[in-house]
Amino acid sequence: MEKNRVQTCFGCGVPLQNENPGATGYVPKMLGEKGQEHYLCQRCYRLQHYGETREEEVALPDYKEIFSNAIKKKCLIIYVVDLFAFECSIIKDLSPFIKDNPILVVANKRDIMPKAIDDDKLRQFVYARFKLEGIDIEDVIVSSAYKNYNIEEIIEAMKALKNGKDIYIVGASSVGKSSLINVLLKNIKNETRDLITTSPYPGTTVATITIPLDNKSKIYDTPGMISRDSVFAVFDKSVLKYTIPRTEIKPITFQLNDKQSIFIGGVSRFDFVEGKKTGFTFYASSNVELHRTKLDKADAIFEKLISTGKIKPVSAALKGPQDFVRHEMNLPNDKKVDIVISGLAWISVKGTGQKVSVLAPAGVSVTIRDPKI
Repeated sequence: MEKNRVQTCFGCGVPLQNENPGATGYVPKMLGEKGQEHYLCQRCYRLQHYGETREEEVALPDYKEIFSNAIKKKCLIIYVVDLFAFECSIIKDLSPFIKDNPILVVANKRDIMPKAIDDDKLRQFVYARFKLEGIDIEDVIVSSAYKNYNIEEIIEAMKALKNGKDIYIVGASSVGKSSLINVLLKNIKNETRDLITTSPYPGTTVATITIPLDNKSKIYDTPGMISRDSVFAVFDKSVLKYTIPRTEIKPITFQLNDKQSIFIGGVSRFDFVEGKKTGFTFYASSNVELHRTKLDKADAIFEKLISTGKIKPVSAALKGPQDFVRHEMNLPNDKKVDIVISGLAWISVKGTGQKVSVLAPAGVSVTIRDPKI
């Protein structure tokens, strides 16, 4: 590579370097020869061609610097959220930097949600949550980058809202920003045919990537931030491959008497402590095994299933109840709610004042929200 010219990886946006194979942005010297217009760092090359990845420390993005031009020019912001792991999709630190820009929300991963759910129901849920966060938005488009669903609607909305200016695509890690951009690049005439790196795991894009859109404007793919109170910040990739849904969620309803428990894989547990017989509907990846047992035996059975690996997934960091935090809550009366384990699952229930508790890994938030469905 030319010494005075800083080149960046087209896949993840980091500066490239030839010196340290163990550091971010490494490129073997043979890939740094003249005649190549674009480069993939070794990490992105392995990810795209072999699906390989490795743990790396990535600096948190400086949103003030990233969005300085967007703020001055009032550029269009496309805010991508994950319909499944929605609580992980809202980046709290980002709002002050984009609140005065036009914002189009793309609610991604429609293919993961049950087909029986109406798109308008999902749109209303997303609108309400952004309003609760104090973020004014122009529109919500329910989409699936994987299934090419409603991509034309996104393109039409982009044309109507961008007003000849640049577009910044933002979102938390793993919401599907890069996959969405790759689909857009296939459907919009642009100045490059290269695709950016995509991965089912968080932390793929680690620096801002600039993509020419036309002779007047560009698309900026900005780095996502991992929600620090979700499973994405706690589980390693061997566990995430089970907990991140790849196919349509199939809700499972358990009619539970009190003093019964449901294991959510070997990584969480739901306890129905007190109340009348109730139906609890669990929404989680099909690869996460659910197991029912009596509450008075739950600790011993949970620990045994984890230690023997007879429930999936398990995490090396979670060996028994002592490695979890208990979240106790009383459900409201005569109101349907969701109990959310951030990034892992949610449980839909008609509240009648029941007492429940959730065991979750330390640092993972457990909340109650208005129902998504």
